[in-house]
Amino acid sequence: MFPWISCLLILNIAVAEVGKVNSIAGTNTAFILRNSNKINAVNDFPLEIGDEIHSSDSVVQIYIYPSTQISLSKNTQIKITDSLIEETDEKERAFSVIEFLKGAVRILVTKEADQEIDQRVKAVSVAFAVRGTEFEVSNENDDIDLDVIEGEVEASSPDIQTFVPEIIKAQEGFRYSRKAKRFERRKVRLKFKDRPAFLKPEEIKERRKQLRLKRKEVRTGSRNGLSSRIKRRNKR
Repeated sequence: MFPWISCLLILNIAVAEVGKVNSIAGTNTAFILRNSNKINAVNDFPLEIGDEIHSSDSVVQIYIYPSTQISLSKNTQIKITDSLIEETDEKERAFSVIEFLKGAVRILVTKEADQEIDQRVKAVSVAFAVRGTEFEVSNENDDIDLDVIEGEVEASSPDIQTFVPEIIKAQEGFRYSRKAKRFERRKVRLKFKDRPAFLKPEEIKERRKQLRLKRKEVRTGSRNGLSSRIKRRNKR
């Protein structure tokens, strides 16, 4: 195998982790479905793309790098379908997609001045996009509800053609009716009220700092490993 390919494989393995389980409250029956394997969820369990989180009779809070916190109410299922972080010395760009399957989730996206965050939540036939806000997504029968606490959320659906995006602002409620294939405005009505508190902004800032240091170490180690392999090969 070429040395640069080995280096890329090492880097990919090192950055496979895209988040962690923050906390679990209740009966601790929550589990992760990974490649058809059922794994009991515990605090600090590392999450990867493709993981399906089932809260069961527990209330679960997870942290998606670099700045997204998600609380899952009981009997909720979500799936991490994509996560990417790109960074330079001046800017950090993050893209993440969560597939909402059932239940209710509260999501908080914390953004700093040097960040560009594109956090998306997708359900059947509808998607929500945010850049920094707090909101709740839940289902009622076949309908998907959105309630925005702070900031703004953009809603879209392949079943509904609009000339301008649907923007839901703070303290507004919204519903996507699957049967009627239409958007409906309504008053905000939060369902997930008894949830654990999110980490404070300063805690997220410190975690993000540690993550950036970790990624820098991985990149430096990979470059050094590649350089050493090339030197050894040239000496042959």
